[in-house]
Amino acid sequence: MDARNAHPAEEWPLPPSWMWSCQECTELYKAMKRAPEVVDAARKAGGPGVDYDPVDTVVTTQIRLAQHIATRHTAEVPAVDQACQRCVSDTTGQLPAVLVMEHRARHLFAPPSIVDLL
Repeated sequence: MDARNAHPAEEWPLPPSWMWSCQECTELYKAMKRAPEVVDAARKAGGPGVDYDPVDTVVTTQIRLAQHIATRHTAEVPAVDQACQRCVSDTTGQLPAVLVMEHRARHLFAPPSIVDLL
């Protein structure tokens, strides 16, 4: 499947321009986008029998970017997305505020199908 056939829930959004003016956002974003390639290269170099868990690296890079945005760019974090089940369910106030902010920050840089996971 190529970009023309991609489902909207799978498409990576273009990050907002303010992210590119922050050195840490830029570095974290680039690390996140390179993570699948890094894990694949490590897997090929390590051979069989070595555990290279892509979830650890790929998800961790996304969480680190979301944490940075939630704590350093709080005013830029989007409001609750009423179309996102996780956003709507997090309005109960039972989760720590920083986790709610991190989830909402992910809407800035990750596809909806991935945002819904964390």
